Formats: sequence, C-alpha cells, structure tokens
Amino acid sequence: MREPRLDIVGVTSKTLTTTWPRPGGKESADALVLDAQFRQSLAVMRSLSRSGIKVGAVACKSEARWAPALKSRWCQQQSIVPDLEGNSKAFGDAVLALLDEQPARLIVPSHDGTIETLRARRAEIERRTFFPLASEAALDIAVSKPRALALATELGIAVPRSVVVTKLSDVRAAINEVGCPAVIKPVRSWGEMDGVGWRQGAESAMTLDEAVGLVDKMLGFGLHAVVQEWLPGRRDAVSLFCTSGRIWARFAQTSHREFPPLGGSSVLCESIPLLDDLVQPAEALVRAADLDGCSMVEFRRDRAGRPVLMEINARLAGSVGLAISAGVDFPRYLYDWAVGKQIEETTHYAIGRRARWISGDVWYLKDVMTGPGRTDTPTLGLAIGTFFADFVRRPGALDGFALSDPLPTLYELQQGLVHPVLRRTYRSGIGLFNGILRGSHEPKQS
Repeated sequence: MREPRLDIVGVTSKTLTTTWPRPGGKESADALVLDAQFRQSLAVMRSLSRSGIKVGAVACKSEARWAPALKSRWCQQQSIVPDLEGNSKAFGDAVLALLDEQPARLIVPSHDGTIETLRARRAEIERRTFFPLASEAALDIAVSKPRALALATELGIAVPRSVVVTKLSDVRAAINEVGCPAVIKPVRSWGEMDGVGWRQGAESAMTLDEAVGLVDKMLGFGLHAVVQEWLPGRRDAVSLFCTSGRIWARFAQTSHREFPPLGGSSVLCESIPLLDDLVQPAEALVRAADLDGCSMVEFRRDRAGRPVLMEINARLAGSVGLAISAGVDFPRYLYDWAVGKQIEETTHYAIGRRARWISGDVWYLKDVMTGPGRTDTPTLGLAIGTFFADFVRRPGALDGFALSDPLPTLYELQQGLVHPVLRRTYRSGIGLFNGILRGSHEPKQS
C-alpha cells in the first residue's frame, strides 16, 4: 500500500490537514468515513475495504493522535478537521473543503453531532457527495424523543410513561407521575449554543432532588428534558436497512452490558433471532417515519417481558461490527445505495455471535465503582467477577480487534488505558486495579 505524504489543503492549515497524494492524478477515496474516533467508523472502513473500495477517514483534531480508523492499514486517506464540539461551523467548512479537494462518492457520519451539523448544510453536502441518511422530515422524528414516542403510540407500540419538562417547577409533578428511580434524558441527544455543541445521554435519578439537578443541567444546555419511568428488563435492538419503504436487511441483538450502565453504547452484545415482538414494531416505525438508510430501534423489556420503545437512532450503531461479523453488512448496503448498485436482501445471519468492546467495558467497571446502588448497576464484586469470567465464558470477539489489522485496537488501548495507568497507578494489587479504573481515558461514544 502506498505511503501517503503530508500535504496541507483546504481553507487554512489550521482548518484542514490531509495526508494523501494531491490532485494531479486526482486520486480520491471512494468513501469518506467521518468520526474516525468511533469504533463503528473502523468497522465501516474494514467492511468496504474488503470489497475493494478505497476508504478515507476524518478525525477531529483533539482525537487524531489515537483515532482507531486513522491507524488502520486500510485507511488510504487521513484527514484532520477542527473539533466539532468547539466550533461546528469550522468543522462543517473543513468537511466541505475536503470534499472539494478530494471528491468521494459517499460520506459516512457516525456521531449525532456530526449528523446535525451536516444536516444544516445538507444542500452543500449533497452537491458534492451522497449523504446516506433519511429525509429531513424523517430525521426530525428520529432525533426527537417525544416525536418518536408519539409516533409509536399512534402505531400501538408500547412506550414508557414519559413527561416532557420545560421548566424546573414541573419536575415534581413529572416524578409523581413516573416514580423513582426515573430516567432523565434530553429531548435530543445533541445540543448546541453559540457554536459550541455537546452530546447528552440518559441519566438516572434516585430521588426528586437528583431529578431536579439533572433537569437543571439539561435546561442549562438549552435542551428540554424527558422524565421517564425506568424499566428493569433486557435491552434488545433491531437494526434495519430500508429504501423507499422496503426493508432489505434486519439484525437483532441484545446488550448484556452498556456504558454508561443505564443505557449507552453496548460493551458486550450478542446476536439474537428476529423475534416478532421486536421486528414488527421496529419495521412499522421505520416505514411510518419513512426512515431510509440504516437505523437502530432500541427497546427495553418491562417486568412482564414486553418490549417497550426507548429510541430510534437513524444512523449506524456503535456495535455495527457485530452485525457485520454475523453476516449483515450494513456499510456495504450504504455504498451500494450511494452508487446505484442493485441491492439484494439479507435473509439470515449467525445467531449467538458475541462482541465485546474492552475499553468501554473497563469504563463500565469504573461507573459501577463510582456509582454503587444506582439503576442497572450491580455490586462491584459481581461486576468484577463477571468482567473476568467473560474472558473464558463464551468470550466472543473483541470488538474492533483484527489480527490482520491490530494497530487500531492497540492505539485505543494505549490511549485509553496504558498511558493513564502508568501515570496514576501505584504498586499493590488492589491499588493497581483501582488505578486502572480511575485513570483510564473515557472512550468515545456516538
């Protein structure tokens, strides 16, 4: 593979740095994977590269030194752009400049903030490349938790008791309705104010005072909050690829552990059969919302075992590597859709396939250690025992690791675990383990 040389292109050297042969021969990537710091971006790169598709990767400046997809042997174009959270306009400008300098047939965003930033400039993006997302009307439903829940209610799909809170004085009434523990989440995962953006996930409230504090934080970010009942059951999800109302691929999984524990990225997940009580509501929602492209519909089972809708993510899931390894190649569907190639339906996949994201699993342990007694949080002893037992008990694959392409995982572990541990741990068995948990660098989630 050609060794790329360093060139500065685009708006200014501070805005966009690209490693790639410059135009002359005008060699470009076929697909450009944004958000190279996330594990699904690496999975997309490997999937497309195995099909002979040239793939480039883009990372924000603060993440570039370790972003897994940039370290892959399959990465044929490496680009660094301004940090999305610090200056979304500069980020968008840099992506457009990159597409002008090195045209690509497809871009693949993975982060909620990236998607929202590019949506605001969708016409400019689509003049340059294929944007593999649903229509604006469909995305408006998917990114809004209240609208997604309202659509599900219209379709007869079970939803949790939920109250939208727009001011602190309403929190008490909301908690009286849904009870404690409660789940507090923003109406949208991505917020932005004065050009500075942030991603906010769900958090648990064990008391009214905690609920008030969490709602106050979200309101301070300019986001209304949803106060929702907590459900104790299994976390299942269905990923779908759809175009013009036709479902071409389906994949179901369950999450054994997530980071954060209440509900976030899967750190240990497993492929499961296409159960009717999951697939039917997921397909109904995707068709009713007209969600073309890849989507993941997430459910949580209640005490009676009934799946209840949590949210819809109209993008590739963080755990898409599990689907690919099981036989459902969602990234290839996106590329074939982009280039107008005939799409074929996937009718089966491997059941019982497991994937474990080790960096996320370590941070799951840290959350257990720092937040004992919270919802979805076992005792520390049980968490530690399960963590180590899972290395020998149906261990599955390490998500992101490949013998033919080991550097991405090694860099992530080095950045997330090794460097902080060397800096902060001290010499004793317990001290070392605690130091690993306290000193590790939080892995990125989309």
